Amino acid sequence: MRSPQTDTQVESAEIEIGLRTIPSRYFLSPLAGYTHLAFRMAIRELGGLGLATTDLVLASMLVSEKPKSMALIATDPDDRPLSVQIFSGLRDELVQAARWLEEHGYQAVDINMGCPMAKVNGNGGGARLMCDTENAQATVAAVVEAVSIPVTVKMRLGWDSNQITAPELACAFEQVGAAAITLHGRTRQQGFHGTVDLEGIRQTVEAVDHIPIIGNGDVRTVEDAQQMQAVTGCDAVAIGRGAMLDPWIFRKLAQVNLGESPTEPTAEEQIDFLVRHFTLMTRQHAEYSCLLFRKFAGWYGARLGIPEDLEDRLRRFDSFSEFDAIVQEIHHRHGERETSIPTALLKVPNGPIDKW
Repeated sequence: MRSPQTDTQVESAEIEIGLRTIPSRYFLSPLAGYTHLAFRMAIRELGGLGLATTDLVLASMLVSEKPKSMALIATDPDDRPLSVQIFSGLRDELVQAARWLEEHGYQAVDINMGCPMAKVNGNGGGARLMCDTENAQATVAAVVEAVSIPVTVKMRLGWDSNQITAPELACAFEQVGAAAITLHGRTRQQGFHGTVDLEGIRQTVEAVDHIPIIGNGDVRTVEDAQQMQAVTGCDAVAIGRGAMLDPWIFRKLAQVNLGESPTEPTAEEQIDFLVRHFTLMTRQHAEYSCLLFRKFAGWYGARLGIPEDLEDRLRRFDSFSEFDAIVQEIHHRHGERETSIPTALLKVPNGPIDKW
């Protein structure tokens, strides 16, 4: 067992995961429906991002090369380093998907054991895998043995407050060769409600000998990331919704680590990011991008102080020419509406967790 990292030990910006050297200790966590290729590429261009992970993809659909699955794992030579996150309740499917990824040139595979959604848990995947330590360990071992690329695991603290299994599982996964573990500091029962348990992450850090533990959850500012590291001793930090709320957070963290003051993006930089994000999306999805981009309207509207009529148009546009016209108006009218940076624009399920 090891003690949490000291300040001296984490001075290096780089981190080793398996045989890969990741250039930064701040990662983009997968968010289903949002962290697609275009968003990852736009974020990378801002600087400071280490590892990115794709949206979770069903292992059987990946092996069958279904179009939606191929779109989820679409990548680019500049989209590196990258991991592909897979899920399934069947061990053989995970093994087959990992082999498929290696054969097709992907650099790493991440097994999802953290998704709280019923449609994932109901088939034995996601967080449900955490309920049987022996089976979970055997599953990770089988995937590790099947490929030569690094195999990592994304999980939660446990199924509920009575089943906190993360420390035990982390130790077990290390023994069978997992290269790293990303830990979201909530239980499955919590979903995305409540606050992240930093002490629970710290206990998991202390449960392993040497593999990196990546802390995740409620990191929306530079200060949040620093607190995550200071309290838990985690080796790296994965940022999901926080990166949606502030795509410049990775650049800011890099600046802070260089002893510089973090700089906020200008309004023009933010508009340029909006345009770049959409442009990159069109390369993969052509005109369909008009529909896919609409879900980002609320974020951009709040971030830029776009008047409600323009935000509404951004939520409904259906052509490239209309997008260009909206952007031209945004250049002239951004800041008209007083807004604060949103904290809940990424929709998560409501109601009792057992209904998710």
